[in-house]
Amino acid sequence: MSGPVPSIAAVTPKSVGHRVYADFLMPPRLDAFRRLLSSAIEAGYAIVSIERAWELIKAGEVDPDRRYLVLRHDIDTDPGTGAAMLTVERELGAQGSYFFRLSTLDMGLIAQIAAAGGGVGYHYEELATVAKERRLRTRSEALAHVPEAQERFLQNLGRLRTATGLPLRVAASHGDFVNRSLGLPNWTILADPEVRRTADIELETYDDAFMSHVSSRHSDTHYPRFWIPGGPGPAIARGEPFIYLLVHPRHWRVARLINARDDAGRLVESLLYRRPARRESLAGAG
Repeated sequence: MSGPVPSIAAVTPKSVGHRVYADFLMPPRLDAFRRLLSSAIEAGYAIVSIERAWELIKAGEVDPDRRYLVLRHDIDTDPGTGAAMLTVERELGAQGSYFFRLSTLDMGLIAQIAAAGGGVGYHYEELATVAKERRLRTRSEALAHVPEAQERFLQNLGRLRTATGLPLRVAASHGDFVNRSLGLPNWTILADPEVRRTADIELETYDDAFMSHVSSRHSDTHYPRFWIPGGPGPAIARGEPFIYLLVHPRHWRVARLINARDDAGRLVESLLYRRPARRESLAGAG
């Protein structure tokens, strides 16, 4: 997920310099991505999508004598680099899952992923969207608007299924600065079993039924840290049986125009959200 818009107090010359380098100057790291996947394959890992891993879990067919690396891509900003990563995976015989926001839908790329046997899902954020639109400042306010966010989710998911022709039964919650501000993740939308049944969602990627099988989890992040909590290399070397790897194209190749637009857009959203709400005039007040 994209990083939060920092508060003014958190901004330092060093942090600004790191962000400028990461978004506009950093050399491509796709060769490092290829080396990472190749090292896993050489170590005996099957690189699979979340959908494939979930099928094995449901069927009770996770082989204790095999090693799995589950590969997830969150397409927050840059479908172009997502396509480049897909090319690497196809060349290596690996498969991954790709989750698209409404703002990053790329029907050509989605068709390529599906044709290659990878997974495609919805990277949803309706709760954050409602909170920003209505400038909800507290957790209780946001919880009161969960039904509105759920209805939007169902409508958007239905449109995506129609547009892509895919089942989209696995979903992944996007993280936004407003979610962190409220202490309420977007996956709150799917906490209601009835909503999940109505949506025909089999798995949210943070579900315990899936995460309980993960022995080592790693997510990429901005320069200069690159990985949270650390890179997957040591986990691969020690033969962890079920590694979960979350990557974002933005961290592997610079897309200057896309990054500039995204940085500016998130800054504007943050300023508008934090702006004091306008008081409604009282009916009949003179």
